[in-house]
Amino acid sequence: MNTFPYKRTLIAVATVGVLAGCQAKKFTPIDTASQDTSAPEITANDSWTLIWNDEFSGDKIDKSKWSHEENCYGGGNNERQCYTDRKVNSFIKDGKLHIVARDYQFTGPSDPEGKSRRKATLPYTSARLRTMNKGDWKYGRFEVRAKLPFGQGTWPAIWMLPTDYVFGGWAASGEIDIVEAVNLKTPTDQLGAEPGTEEARIHGTLHYGREWPDNVSIAAEYHLPNHVNPADGFHTYSLEWEKDEMRWYIDDIHYATQRSDGWYSQYKEGGRWVTGESDAPFNQRFHLILNLALGGSWASNANEGGIDPSIFPQTMEVDYVRVYECSKDVETGKGCATVQDTAQFIAGTPAPEIIIPGPDYATGPEFVLFGDKPDKHLRSKEYDPQFKIYTETKPVEGRGDVLAMKKTGEIGNFYFESPEVNMGEWMQGGELVFDLLVEEKAPETKIMVKVDSGWPAASDIDVEVPPIGQWTEVRINFAELIGNGNRFASGAKANVEGLRNIFVMEPTGPMVLQLDNIRYEKK
Repeated sequence: MNTFPYKRTLIAVATVGVLAGCQAKKFTPIDTASQDTSAPEITANDSWTLIWNDEFSGDKIDKSKWSHEENCYGGGNNERQCYTDRKVNSFIKDGKLHIVARDYQFTGPSDPEGKSRRKATLPYTSARLRTMNKGDWKYGRFEVRAKLPFGQGTWPAIWMLPTDYVFGGWAASGEIDIVEAVNLKTPTDQLGAEPGTEEARIHGTLHYGREWPDNVSIAAEYHLPNHVNPADGFHTYSLEWEKDEMRWYIDDIHYATQRSDGWYSQYKEGGRWVTGESDAPFNQRFHLILNLALGGSWASNANEGGIDPSIFPQTMEVDYVRVYECSKDVETGKGCATVQDTAQFIAGTPAPEIIIPGPDYATGPEFVLFGDKPDKHLRSKEYDPQFKIYTETKPVEGRGDVLAMKKTGEIGNFYFESPEVNMGEWMQGGELVFDLLVEEKAPETKIMVKVDSGWPAASDIDVEVPPIGQWTEVRINFAELIGNGNRFASGAKANVEGLRNIFVMEPTGPMVLQLDNIRYEKK
């Protein structure tokens, strides 16, 4: 969950990010088939000391611990709910917090803090509660026992945001997702799953890097043993957070670990980019959030798509929330780790080198984007709202390393992001050139190539699909590409004096392809 557009990808080798307003997420599935899920569950270390909790034993929500967020902002992900403080959307019953999504149109402020005079109307209502300035912690163990909702379009989340944003806006100051799920009990779209398999994945995620749109993230997914679905009962979702390490759990099964050499924060200080010290951004205080979103850039683009109007009302029930500190070392949280050898280690994304382009960057007569690897100034990324794009760099005999791309859905692309650059000199006799091999394709799939300076300032052009299995050199007149403009936004085109994404490969449907020798040339 986050406050900006959202996406999730599975990639082999790439640095992930965003294009056209969609957030990237690198995604690491946990191999539950090989994991020893028959082993006894582990018990949390008894050195964890309870310091904050809500057992929801009263007759109303405790306002000394929780605040309601009230807005029709859409979470920055084009979600379709308004968050309200009405009792029909959140209440205590039978010793549990109920967060209820309802099929009910509502009008409210269009900004995230609910202060704007500008209003928005959305078709559903729900609730989002947070502990900000009522419960804020750096390091600890966080336990939430909950029953998740189900159905196409549901997106429950138990997560944390920074209270102080020390390193700048999202996601330079970080985000911690203890658990998320979308569309539980619908037919899964997991790659390789048998048709009709029920969606049952949970996800634990960190978001970090720079401010949007240069944020990155990584997630681990997990299936409960014995094909148990998280929507069928209560489960305990936990996170242990200590200096330099995060660990994720469900029902005391430790399923994933990530360490600080795989996360980072970069931000401007005195006008220059710097990398945060130590385990930044996860060395500041964060607060808890409980919410149930509907639709949006993830849920609406996964599984069966959209929002099923027949599922309402849907409820996320929360039995308790408990926060512990490590009595062995309160300052770092170290010494209380609850560890299982079978947990997956998530490598993450180390801080990239901060490179300031020199005056000769992106100049002629040849500017090579990719030979055996990308130019040092570039980041390889995907726009993948359907979670069906997979890219890697792989060796090919006679060519060295090439870029391989597989797209199994209808939406999304691969691209190179550059520091903002003036490419005006390429308008006179400049060409975008690359070698292309198409291995497989759906019958109607075509190819678009794009450049952009931030959506909707984009330009695109069609490329003829070469014969299957045959390497073909493609040459595109750069001025023609820019002049074509954006077919999806009338009147818009890329700003050649401030390009950011300087090569975008977008098959219009399922396709497997390889790319090599991507460059700009002048005649």
